[in-house]
Amino acid sequence: MKVINVQGRKKTGKTTTVTNIISELCRRGYTVGSIKGIHIEGFTMDSGGDTVKHKAAGADPVAARCHDETNIMFSGSMGLRDLLKHFDNDWVVIESHVDLRCPNIVTGRTACYDGEGKDESLEEQINDLTICCSGVIANEIDEFAGLPVIDSVTEIGRLVDLIEQETNEYHGE
Repeated sequence: MKVINVQGRKKTGKTTTVTNIISELCRRGYTVGSIKGIHIEGFTMDSGGDTVKHKAAGADPVAARCHDETNIMFSGSMGLRDLLKHFDNDWVVIESHVDLRCPNIVTGRTACYDGEGKDESLEEQINDLTICCSGVIANEIDEFAGLPVIDSVTEIGRLVDLIEQETNEYHGE
């Protein structure tokens, strides 16, 4: 299994980049799973129905199954390494997590530079595993901090080619 992370601030094109990557990987014949980080205090998938009663009675995990989907809810926040053990795909695309060492793409909104020629919203998120930048910023520039800036809407083939080239098998490290 190979893992790629897409991270960035709100309204920078993360979800567009992720969904385009998933679509292109699927078009290339891969199986793809995804993990979406949700950063809303108090958010829960459990809407207050009978699954709340199951959880309150001590069940863990709790599964909700209907005609079109199945959700399995575990108590507490699961680390990405543990969560990835539940995937059996060629690829897992993660949106918004930074607590796993894997190749990543950073999305940005603007190429407005400070006096030193840096977009700090991007600069502080780039690390040694960042393979490129994408998102809204791709409408303005082609390179940032020595990394290519690739538009996931108009250059998705080029972006996924880079992802395939720069991503190794994930072995739980």
